Amino acid sequence: MSATERQRAISSLRDLIYEDAYTHALHPAADDGVACPRCGSLDVVRKGHDHDGTQRWLCKDCHRTFRNAADTIITRSKLRPAVWMRYLECFVDCLPLRECASRCHISLRTSWLMRMRLIESIRRHLPRFHAAAGCAVQLDETYLRESFKGNHRRGKFRLPRPAHHRGTPASKRGLSKEQICVVTGVADDGSAFLTMSGRGLLSKSRAIIALGGKLARGAYAITDKAAAYPGAMETLGVTLTQTEADDHAINRANTLHSLFHGFLSGFRGVSTKRLDEYLAWFLWRRTYTQDRESIAVRQVNVTPCDNTVRDWAHVMPPYMDYWGVTA
Repeated sequence: MSATERQRAISSLRDLIYEDAYTHALHPAADDGVACPRCGSLDVVRKGHDHDGTQRWLCKDCHRTFRNAADTIITRSKLRPAVWMRYLECFVDCLPLRECASRCHISLRTSWLMRMRLIESIRRHLPRFHAAAGCAVQLDETYLRESFKGNHRRGKFRLPRPAHHRGTPASKRGLSKEQICVVTGVADDGSAFLTMSGRGLLSKSRAIIALGGKLARGAYAITDKAAAYPGAMETLGVTLTQTEADDHAINRANTLHSLFHGFLSGFRGVSTKRLDEYLAWFLWRRTYTQDRESIAVRQVNVTPCDNTVRDWAHVMPPYMDYWGVTA
C-alpha cells in the first residue's frame, strides 16, 4: 500500500469516528424507558457518569452497568476518540496487537476488541463481487492449515487434537481435510473475492455454493485443471476455459494469493474461526489500491455494531464436524 493509498484508507476510517462522535454528542439517547441491553429488564437506576459525561445505569436484576446509547463504535467504547484516531493508523498498517496496544497505551485485550469492532464496520461496506455476462474471471483456490490459535483456558472450547506449536509439520502430506480451502477470483476490472469453502480439495458442490451469486450466466471463467470446475460451471451457466498452471493464464489469481499470504504472515498465524474477518480486512485494504473512480462507494459509514464481547469470545471454529464436534 503506497503512502497515498494508506492516507485514503485512514481518512475513510477517521470520517467514521468523526461522524460517530458528532452524532453521539448532538443526539444523545433519551432517558425514558431505559432497558438493560443484556437482560432487557426495566428495573434500572442511575449510577454515575462516563468520562465524557454520559449517564451510566445499573440493572437491579443482572447487576451490570451500561450506558443508554446506540450500539456504534464510539458509544460502545469508553476510550476517547483521540485513542481511536491513533489506533486507525495501526489498523491500516496491519500492526500486531501488542504493538498497537503499546502505541495507543491500551491493554492487549482492548487492542483486540478495537480490531474486531473496526472489521465489523468495514465488512458491512465491502463492494459486492458480481461478474456479469461477458465478464471474464480468473478462479483458483488457496489452502491454509487449520488453526486453533488463541487462549482457550477461559472458554468451553476444547482442542480436538494435540496442540500444534509453531513450526510443527502437518500430520498428512499434501492437501488434506486438515486444510481450509479458500476460493478466490479476480475479474477483468480488478475486483476480487475470497471466500472459505470447506476442507480439503474443492468439490463440485462446494464450488457451486462458493460461486453462486458471484458469477452470472454468460460470464467467462478461467481456471486450472481442478476437477471441480467443469460440473460447477455447467450448473451455473458459465463458459469455462481450463489451462495448465504454467501457462500464466491465471496470474492475477496467483498474485492475489501471494498478496493474501503476505498479509497473513504479519500476524504469525490466524485462527480459522477468525479467518472470515481477516478475509474482509484484506479485501477492504485492497480496494484502496484500485483507481479512485468509486472511492465514495468504499466509504465506511456509521452503522450499529451487532456483536458483543461475549459473541466474539464464544465463536465455534467452522467445519468441526470433521472432528466429531457439534455446535
